[in-house]
Amino acid sequence: MRQIQCPKCLGSLEQIVYAAIEVDRCITCKGIWFDSLEVEKLKAIKGSESLDIGNPQTGSELNSSSGEVNCPICHEKMLRMVDIDRHRIWYEKCRICNGVWLDAGEFKNFKDNFKSQGLVGKFNKVLRGNRR
Repeated sequence: MRQIQCPKCLGSLEQIVYAAIEVDRCITCKGIWFDSLEVEKLKAIKGSESLDIGNPQTGSELNSSSGEVNCPICHEKMLRMVDIDRHRIWYEKCRICNGVWLDAGEFKNFKDNFKSQGLVGKFNKVLRGNRR
């Protein structure tokens, strides 16, 4: 069992399993570490947003106050990324191991964005586009 540290608040991460996929969640700030491709797999699984139990306000504060963020696995500087469809979602991605760090509340936002990309979401985008 690996022991890793939160890249934001330096708290300990606990292993959480959902649908046989193991992620690591900070016991202090409730941010979540996803190994390569886990975030994409979990976005498609119904109910997986229940992993994100943290306060979005805490996540937002940590997101805006964090300087350089190092990967909890590789310890290399992670890239700060923005969700192309929801510019309010900023997250960190490791360019070495391809892991992703989401602050509290961000996985729920990603999940909402994923749902909106379905048939209903595309229909709504067309309607919004015609209103301009």
